[in-house]
Amino acid sequence: MLVGISVDTVAENAAMVEKLRLPFPLLSDPDAAATLAWDVYDAVGGTHGPIARPAIFVVGRDLSIPYEYVGRDFADRPPNTAIFAALDLVRDAPVRPLERSVSVPGPRPLDAGNPADKPMPLADMPPYFRGATFGVQAISGRTDDPAVKAESDRFRAIVADYMKAAIATRRMSQQG
Repeated sequence: MLVGISVDTVAENAAMVEKLRLPFPLLSDPDAAATLAWDVYDAVGGTHGPIARPAIFVVGRDLSIPYEYVGRDFADRPPNTAIFAALDLVRDAPVRPLERSVSVPGPRPLDAGNPADKPMPLADMPPYFRGATFGVQAISGRTDDPAVKAESDRFRAIVADYMKAAIATRRMSQQG
């Protein structure tokens, strides 16, 4: 089963699932307890305080973790091909039950964030992604460092995938 976890509220996550037509649930971790437990808590955070660094953990039914990716910042994401390959590794794994569970409060106040924030409308996402692409391209052109250029190319590829997904999702929304 695929799930997402976010420090956003249940209502914000429900709106995101609906807007992006996500085929999986987006769970709420408003106090960041799960975020802290998986060591992806970012105390510096974003505009409105602490958040989670983007992370992908592929956890098999046998509780193995064949793939783990923790982003360095809010924009750092892995390529989809790596995630799909890891999912293939655990597809037929036997089920291993959890032996115990632990529940502790997280470090983030439950009222964190800015309730005035609204998700970006789907129609605004492609122009936003185009702006990100051109901005990174401009910054990349200011350096001769091959590592910076490679990181720029990687980021632009991720943004291109997001833009394609946003356009496809918008088309699906328009079709009903």
